Amino acid sequence: MNLDLAVIYANIPGFPAGSVVAVIQATVTGTAAGNTTPIVQTGAPGVASLVFPLTVADTYTYSVAALDASSPPNTFGTPVTGTFAITAPATVTLSLPSTVSASQT
Repeated sequence: MNLDLAVIYANIPGFPAGSVVAVIQATVTGTAAGNTTPIVQTGAPGVASLVFPLTVADTYTYSVAALDASSPPNTFGTPVTGTFAITAPATVTLSLPSTVSASQT
């Protein structure tokens, strides 16, 4: 079974001038006992998808955020979050937007 999650970003006003998204970070976490270790994947802005092979039937939470290049990184806006359930081992693909940008208005 495959599950595709589409995540769409919009420009959010108020970021400092010159802000640049350096990476998209997605985290998937199971909710059942023994399956709560977060799985984190990152990709460059514009990456088409991130793939998570999930081997435990469970209800999962996800969080997707745009980050800058500072250390530690700053998150732009509020991460996109949600839940999904799988009933058998699956590969989950988070389909990401083709571009992510931040602008000051």
